Amino acid sequence: MADFTGKVVIVTGAGDGIGRAAAREFAEKDAKLVLIDIKGVEAIAEELRGKDCEVIAASMDVRDAAAWDSLVGDVLARFGTIDALVNNAGVAVPGDTAADVSEEVWDKIMDVNAKGVWLGMRAVLPTMISKKSGKICNVASTAAHIGLKNAAAYCASKGAVLALTRQAGVQYAPLNIQINSVSPGTTMTGLQRDVTEEQRAAFLPLTPIGRFAASEEVSAVIVFLCSTGSSFMTGADVSIDGGMVAL
Repeated sequence: MADFTGKVVIVTGAGDGIGRAAAREFAEKDAKLVLIDIKGVEAIAEELRGKDCEVIAASMDVRDAAAWDSLVGDVLARFGTIDALVNNAGVAVPGDTAADVSEEVWDKIMDVNAKGVWLGMRAVLPTMISKKSGKICNVASTAAHIGLKNAAAYCASKGAVLALTRQAGVQYAPLNIQINSVSPGTTMTGLQRDVTEEQRAAFLPLTPIGRFAASEEVSAVIVFLCSTGSSFMTGADVSIDGGMVAL
């Protein structure tokens, strides 16, 4: 079993879904946690503090570069290091097609899903580089691998996450920093509130396992990719999609 005793882990999008499930699992493995979300993060932080987990909770927009710099300064002041980053925060908007998506919506999706991942990596990498050790797990999507209808900006943003993960995984491999990603299929998270019933109905026949994922099934792989068990993996993507991409 992975042991995160003394390890400091940052999780974005921790207020709900996959991020919240990951926070709980890291806490069970004795990590010190830094939980980020625009809302809901204090509730999970209080839950974990009640289980004797050391937690910093930050209501923060991952698109805010200055907020990232301030957060990392606070984390280093309190804990002295950063061992892992989980870039999980993301948004989706129904009816997102190349012909119809507004520039405002396009920019929002790209900024949260792609730029937010890069800003998180940029903020933590100097610490990891200086100590020649670190783990980053970015949350991509099956949308990075296949063309999902009504998800143009979402597919583009998650494709960017996948490409950045591969590039950075290669770039920092010689420094003992492993950077990987997961590509969940349809997962029952809060993000599903922004997906139509029609879209959900279309996804199910594309999933050979015949059901959608629970958040914990995705978070278990995220925790593995942040553990010593993944020490010879970098620039890799793990599909957690019930066989969707294999079709």
